[in-house]
Amino acid sequence: MKLLFLTLCLLCLFSCQNPPAETTETPIEKPEISDDLLVRLSAEMTSNPQTEAEKERNEILNYAIENNLNIRETQSGLFYLITEKGEGEQLNWGDKIKADYTGTFLDGQVFDSTKNKDEPLEFYIGNMIDGWNEGLQLLRPGAAATFLVPSRLGYGEKGIEVKKGQYLVPPGAVLRFDLKVVEKLSE
Repeated sequence: MKLLFLTLCLLCLFSCQNPPAETTETPIEKPEISDDLLVRLSAEMTSNPQTEAEKERNEILNYAIENNLNIRETQSGLFYLITEKGEGEQLNWGDKIKADYTGTFLDGQVFDSTKNKDEPLEFYIGNMIDGWNEGLQLLRPGAAATFLVPSRLGYGEKGIEVKKGQYLVPPGAVLRFDLKVVEKLSE
């Protein structure tokens, strides 16, 4: 069944591509995805998503395919890609760290970043959203990673409301965080 679904996905992907319309704009080059990555990520998709979690999972997998991200999934449903390994011991729950990060929606819109602030964020692992608390424990000081966070591991169905009806992060948002662990702080 998965092989049939994968074959149909690949056929759809390749047959549904229209030739580019003539334009004077310079086209944005998408990273070329390897066949192995395309097959692996496509095979992980749910063929007929029924729940919000299944829909978000497919949304994340499609995003990874479109952006050539060789992501991995944890048991909870967090997707991650470690881009720099870092050094030293792996981080643990309760560790105090400094991290630089940029949080975006999957459309690329930035909703928060330490780039707009004077210094990295200091915090304890365990005091952040579930996706960060879990993902940071996969890293070492100096590591950099991308986390693709389903809403249930992010800000959930409440989002982050800044004023009545106005949201910094809307309810049910799937988020991308690019972060670097600057250092582990001693207690």
